[in-house]
Amino acid sequence: MDAELVLVSVIPVKYIMTKVKNINGTSDNRCSCGSWMKHWINFSNKSVIYCVEKSCINKNLVGAHVQKSNSYDHNWYIIPLCIAHNASDREIEIIDSCTLVTANKKLTCEK
Repeated sequence: MDAELVLVSVIPVKYIMTKVKNINGTSDNRCSCGSWMKHWINFSNKSVIYCVEKSCINKNLVGAHVQKSNSYDHNWYIIPLCIAHNASDREIEIIDSCTLVTANKKLTCEK
């Protein structure tokens, strides 16, 4: 009985993480949802416990204003970040399941 040779290739799947940059100086912006975190919950139809930065497990979340990095899309979005990541001026990689919700109130809560 001849043995059959089977070649198996294991290629790691690389997830494409979205990279964003926090827009500092937006804390005076207000939303009729009550907070930007509530805005994100209302318009993403999701809930979250942890910061959406890819390796963060902090729970003290705020609705952060961000823009996509390295993109022609210059729109503002809201995502849940911890206070530390919200204060960061560095590029942040977020988990791929995070929904970026537009910060444009005319398209959301003031529609």
